[in-house]
Formats: sequence, structure tokens, C-alpha cells
Amino acid sequence: MKIIVCGAGEVGSNIAKQLVYEDNDVTIIDESEPLLRKLNQNLDLKSICGKPCHPEILENAGADEADMIIAVTDNDESNIVTCELANHLFKIPLKVARIKESAYLEPKYLDNLFVNGKIDVDAIISPELEVAKDIIRKLNTPGAFDSFYLGDKVARVIGISVDSSCPIINTPLRMLPGIFSGLDVKILSIFRNNELITPSGKMEIYPGDDIYICIRNNDLLRALRVFGIKFQENRKIIILGAGNIGLNIIKILEKDYPDISCKIIDNNINITKKIANNLSSQNTILCGDALDINLLKEAGADEAEVIISVTDDDEVNIFASILAKDLGCKRSIAIVGNQNYRNLNKKLNLDVMINPGNTTTSAILQYVRRGKVKEIHDFGDDRGEIMEIEILPTTKFADQKISELPIPEGVVLGGIVRDNKLIFPDENTTIFVKDKLILFSDPTSIKEIEKFSEVNIEFF
Repeated sequence: MKIIVCGAGEVGSNIAKQLVYEDNDVTIIDESEPLLRKLNQNLDLKSICGKPCHPEILENAGADEADMIIAVTDNDESNIVTCELANHLFKIPLKVARIKESAYLEPKYLDNLFVNGKIDVDAIISPELEVAKDIIRKLNTPGAFDSFYLGDKVARVIGISVDSSCPIINTPLRMLPGIFSGLDVKILSIFRNNELITPSGKMEIYPGDDIYICIRNNDLLRALRVFGIKFQENRKIIILGAGNIGLNIIKILEKDYPDISCKIIDNNINITKKIANNLSSQNTILCGDALDINLLKEAGADEAEVIISVTDDDEVNIFASILAKDLGCKRSIAIVGNQNYRNLNKKLNLDVMINPGNTTTSAILQYVRRGKVKEIHDFGDDRGEIMEIEILPTTKFADQKISELPIPEGVVLGGIVRDNKLIFPDENTTIFVKDKLILFSDPTSIKEIEKFSEVNIEFF
């Protein structure tokens, strides 16, 4: 595909890198020459310096021939205007806009503005909202470092760090069905010493492994117990940072989890005053330094179940989490963008590290894939992805046995959602139209899977 990315910040750079890796023809536009120069040093793409919302700049970027435009600058209005120009002047088929201001995201405005015939944008992506929802999913899966739904919430994929207390270490994977006594679990991938391993029946799980498993959503608590993880209630939470991500987390918690009480810490007095007037009675906001141990004590870190660190500073998020856990907080969730820090998460004793770039990239990639891809969860750092593919009449997977499919070596079929039930397939299972196929693919096999899942254009 020929894709134009507008914005070379963290979000745009991550997206451009992934798109180039998958052999797309990428042009990136930004006003910052240093950012573009840095990207050109590492990626095979075309770069144009200028305002993305200027027609001449879009024309120079090849908008007349583009299949897709992704507007992810830091300015919402620029992204909206860019998509409007892409639609009316250049007839670009797919238009994705990053919107971060909550004023635009209110349903009563969103549903009436961003529709056909008005502001014609095919997809609205809010990185801050996507990250907030990701954090809530992980919050609801204590003991796991990752968690997300697939197949209309029939299936759940969770990431678990295996330690020496796990009951199934040093057990060949082919023996797990007998051990689990009717609990169906499919191991999709294993990350060992920062290397990706595709699981096989002879393979064993070792302490220190990070594994991703596919289960029925209703089996979550039982699956956690099987892997030696105790369920933990979340009643008291500390949130560090009251920016867009923190505010979205607070809104979700107040709406869906009114029994949870939060202490929010932010160092901006104007923000804390503004938010204080809108908080529900069980939540409190404190103004001060997140690294102030006395302030963490005042926020109740010694009794808190979870600390969620979502400031815009990696170091603050990491060290505030460490301090809170040292005081007695049971679990930490922190946003960390720097790859070097993420590789140290086990040594730092941090439970969950979230890369906001991966979260946003996953949300956008489903619009890039040529097949009928419902969900994508990209792990970043060339570690592959888990995807959900809907099987349509012209999909090459349709009406074939799994044993008949030339499935690439780096692909693991996790499950099939059919008639609102999760099926764990074997080689004799036939894939039917309307099935939702859950699979893991390593980076080298993603393009091959795309070919198998292609459908005719009338199905989009």
C-alpha cells in the first residue's frame, strides 16, 4: 500500500517504522527537519518537511496515488483538516485521524461530526484513550502483565511471567491438557531472554519465561490459579499524572468501577484545581512531586493494591513505582516508552510496563491489513503480533481443514470463535465462513498470513 503518515513524533515514527517493515510505500510529513532526518537514517521512506494540512505539501507527498493517510500530529485540528483535504481534493480511500482532546471525543459530538457527508474520517484514534483502556484491561487481570479480549469478548489472551512457583514449569506443552482437567488453554508465544520462541508440543516452560495464552474469558480466574497466580482485588489505587491518559482512566473507573477509590497525584496546581471540582466523592487529587516519598505515604501507598504511573516522564513513572512498591503497594503499572528501560522490567521488579506507541500502532494496523482483520495486538520491537481475522466467503482460509493449509512456521493458531463459543482447533478442524480466527504470527510471517486472509474489496 502507498501510505502517507502525517506527524513524525513518537506515534507517527512508530507507525512509519512498522509500515516500512511490512514493505509498504511510506511517505512521512512533518515540520521538523531534525525528526525527519533521524527517521531517514534508519528507515527506507520518503520524507517531506512542511505542514501536512497544506494542499501543496500533500500533493508533493503523492496524495493523488495514496491508498491511505494517517494524520497523527500533536494538533487535532491539523489532523482533521488534513483528512478533509485528503478526502475532497485527493480522494484518498482510507483516512485515519489522531484526536486527543476529549471535547471532540464526546459521543454526542463524535457521532454527529465524524460521519459520511460531514467530516469524512474512516477511523478516529485517540492514543491517550487507547492506552487508558489498555491499562484498565490489565488492571482487571491481576498477576498478568498483559490482557485483552478477542472474538467479541468470548476469548481472552493474557500475558504471564512464569516464576519458580508456577506448577507447570519443566512440563512438555503436549501434556498440559491432561494436567488442566478440562481447562482449555493454548500457548501462543514464549519470550525467553528477550527472544521470541514459537511453542511446540515438546517444548517446556521455564522460570523467567513470558508467555501469552489464549483462554475462554469465563475461565480467566481458573487459568490464573493453574499458573500459580492468586487473584487480587483492586479497591485502593494511586494514579500518578492527571494528563489526558490519567483523566481517561479516572473517567472509566468512576463510570464502571464506583467501588474503587483513587488518590491522584499531579505536580501542576492548575490541573489539580480544575480536576478537583469534577471528581466523585471517593476520589482525591493531591498536588506535588510523585517522587516525594512523604506524598506517596499520604496517598496511602502502603495500603494500595495498585499504583498506575502515567506521567510524561519515563524516569518518574519507573522510580515512583519502585518507591510505592517499597512502601507496600502490591502491584505497579507504568507507562515506559524507552526500550532500554523496558528490557529491565524484571530487574526493576515492575509488574506491568506499557509502551503507548505499541498500543496506538495496534489500533491503526487493523486498517492497514488487506484482510478482514478485526483486532491486532502488536508487541513491537519485532516480536510479532496476535490478530483476529474474520473469515468471509472469499477468504482463502474458508472451508478448509487446518491440515490442508500451508501455515507458515512462525504462526500459531490459538482458537476459533464460532457461534459465540471459543473452539481450540486441531489439524482436523475445518474453518468456516463467519469464524473468527485467533492467531499469533512472528514478524517474518505476517505478510504471508495477510495473503491467506485477503478478501474482495466489496466486503469492506
